[in-house]
Amino acid sequence: MPRWRFWKRDNSPPTTQPVGSSAPPPVAPNARGFQSPPPRDQPSSNLNADGDDKLARLRRRRDAVLFDVEQAESAAAPENPWQERIALLDEALAAVEHDRNALAALPVRPGIPLPPTPITNIEATGETPASVSFSVGHETFRFTEDVDWAERGTQLVRPELVQRTGDAAALVPSSIADERREELRQHLDGSLFVFATDLRDRVLNARPMPEMPTLADLARPCHDCGGWQDWHGTCAECQRRSWRRQQLDAEKERLGREREREEDERARIADRLPIARRRLAEVDAEIAALGGQGHER
Repeated sequence: MPRWRFWKRDNSPPTTQPVGSSAPPPVAPNARGFQSPPPRDQPSSNLNADGDDKLARLRRRRDAVLFDVEQAESAAAPENPWQERIALLDEALAAVEHDRNALAALPVRPGIPLPPTPITNIEATGETPASVSFSVGHETFRFTEDVDWAERGTQLVRPELVQRTGDAAALVPSSIADERREELRQHLDGSLFVFATDLRDRVLNARPMPEMPTLADLARPCHDCGGWQDWHGTCAECQRRSWRRQQLDAEKERLGREREREEDERARIADRLPIARRRLAEVDAEIAALGGQGHER
């Protein structure tokens, strides 16, 4: 058999594709019996490789500029995300202002003085651990330190006094209304501690003991809020109100700064709209000069 028959070209007609089929038609073999690869996609323009690269860069640049245009148009619209956030901040500011007004409008309750029951049997030592004791009527109070020692046997810090005996509830007169008895008990707990600490510090600093202290000195009525002042004249209720007022003022300032930032950002982005549109037109002109299509939004 002649060798040329092994390389004889196949002249059989190609198989036709069924109507409606989505599969690509089979590729006819070439003269050597191998199937040819599918043809490459034609470039979108008649440019050379450098021109195609430049066109691709311009289109990426156009996408970025178009984003700036759309963002600036959104910022310039009457309804925009910045205005929505500002509206939420306005609601928060209104709530803070409501709380500030409510705090300022708290009523001043009538002060309730305590009887001048003498504080007697005062004893205080500054030796480590320091101790303080005294009596208010029939109730005896005793405070001592819990010492915290360093590794070499020196005192690390001056510890606070810890109450060992005595009940502040026993000092609340029966004439005090039920709704204020617990408030007064809590105040006396704090004021007794302040009084005991003052006695210890007087011994440590070689200062004289107070003359004829009484229970009334531990709970003087506060004319600003209607609560009570401790041995040093500090009103815990006024301190709480002042702390709350400072919190609300700080929150109002923070929300105001955030609102101002939102408005400044919206105005800044909206002001860029003419420049962004001009840049978009310039990019479109460059794309059109290269034969590309770049005018669709």
